[in-house]
Amino acid sequence: MSFRLRRSVTAYLMLLPTLVLIGVFVVYPIVDSFIISFYKWDMLSANKPFVGLQNYVYIFEDPLFHTALKNTVLYVVFFVPIVLALGLLTAVLLNAKIRLLPLFRTAFFIPYVTSLAATGIVWQWIFNDQFGLLNYFLERAGLHPQDWLNDPRWTLFNIITIGVWQNLGYVAVIFLAGLQNISREYYEAADVDGATPWQKFARITLPLLSPTTYFLLILTTIEAFKVFLQIYVLYGETAGPNNSGMTLLYYMFTKGFGDYRMGYACASAYVLFLIVFVFTLAQMALSRRVHYEA
Repeated sequence: MSFRLRRSVTAYLMLLPTLVLIGVFVVYPIVDSFIISFYKWDMLSANKPFVGLQNYVYIFEDPLFHTALKNTVLYVVFFVPIVLALGLLTAVLLNAKIRLLPLFRTAFFIPYVTSLAATGIVWQWIFNDQFGLLNYFLERAGLHPQDWLNDPRWTLFNIITIGVWQNLGYVAVIFLAGLQNISREYYEAADVDGATPWQKFARITLPLLSPTTYFLLILTTIEAFKVFLQIYVLYGETAGPNNSGMTLLYYMFTKGFGDYRMGYACASAYVLFLIVFVFTLAQMALSRRVHYEA
């Protein structure tokens, strides 16, 4: 056996435990769920009649799926730009030389590593219409309090607020890493030319931060399509009043573990995958505008 072959065999043997785990817990569930999407199965019976594409047809005929798709798209459209803009603003502020900077960085990152299920009670209290903190500030400002949890008009607002709160720290930390990788020579040259702070931000910071922004754009978009926990924490199994908080992932959860229509739920999971895949391809077209520092 040659040295190159022995080295390859050794490498694959070292990778084998990881490959086995990936195969058992990632590849096999993906393939099996795709197969199940062509069957009618309630998880309780061994009988699984083959229905072909019927599950996929029913999905697009279901009005509740249209509601879930609309709510998910609205969530993505609002959540992604808001969390990116606030994350960049936070990163710029944290990048400044201020006292207790490590403490502020930790404070912003804590929501991302804190279980949302554990903080759900706090958010229910904040949005409570009787003694909630949000209505308290509205009354102090002379404004009319709102029924945040029972009014369908505020459902998406509530979900987006919690989503931004939870992910802001992570986005800010990634932006902060990108800011600290920009060479100070660019700013020193701009100072010599008499550039204003806004000109330096628009002509230096934003272009050189484009790889980080592009990475976060794809990441937060995928994360937005998977919105589920915020809804479950606030509304439980109701998905908000009049299904105003129904999203694609919540729809899949309801069909699979509420109605026990596992084949239908698997089909809806692959519809969600296809939608995310199309959005990701569209975002990849923006890669030509990404400026990588030489």
